[in-house]
Amino acid sequence: MSDACRNTSGEALEQRALDVLNDAAPKFAPVKFYVVRHGQTLFNVMGRVQGWCDTPLTAEGVQGAEALGRGLARVDFKAAFSSDSGRAMQTLDAVLAARAACRGEKVAKPHNPFSLPVVAGAPAVPFPVVHDARLREWCYGDLEGEPGELLHQRFTEGFGREVPFEELNRRLSEVANIIAASDRSGRAEDFATIERRLRAFFEDMGRAAQQAGGGNVLVVTHAFVVRTLVYLLDPARVNDPLKILNASVTELIYDNGTFSLGAIGSTDWQA
Repeated sequence: MSDACRNTSGEALEQRALDVLNDAAPKFAPVKFYVVRHGQTLFNVMGRVQGWCDTPLTAEGVQGAEALGRGLARVDFKAAFSSDSGRAMQTLDAVLAARAACRGEKVAKPHNPFSLPVVAGAPAVPFPVVHDARLREWCYGDLEGEPGELLHQRFTEGFGREVPFEELNRRLSEVANIIAASDRSGRAEDFATIERRLRAFFEDMGRAAQQAGGGNVLVVTHAFVVRTLVYLLDPARVNDPLKILNASVTELIYDNGTFSLGAIGSTDWQA
């Protein structure tokens, strides 16, 4: 037998062995993150900068979260996460309580960081519910709690001209770095810091969820977190839609270390 024939035969056997191993290896389903922006808050209505500072949901914000919970009643989740900001935790409680009511599941006392009579109860759900600081909104440093006009003034000073909202979205990393460079408190994050914590969360949780069999994971976070995810994963869609609305859903799929985006900022889940 010629060397060429022997090499071809050897390569075929090796490929066959790999195919057998791959067929025998456990197959994990993808993970689908339902990434939700929190419900409307007091500072949203007042037009104030709200990153790591916090205000409770308005009545409209609670209603939006409950509507989303009803819409998500047909989705089975393996886990639920929120940032450790009160407005995100309050939103998650409202979503899960409304979802549980639609599914006829038991509810228990909610986590209510503001001690407000917002929801009748949060569900005793059969999956883990975790609050993770990596899901926090951007930190705006000395602009926290200030009128939104001051934030836009900071952008104008940083870019040297008025910059339309669409362009700010396209230049998101520069926006974060301008905020960090001009912050007098030393608390604001540059873009690399924001990206690092978000990638760490979604890679860690995506890998863990897939190893547990895959499925759906609920995540309640913030507008600029959602915008950052789109900017990182599919920058051509960073302005689609122009604004990430309260209680909207962005679909993020994880499969063997790779991320892809589905719908962005969709309100179709509200019922």
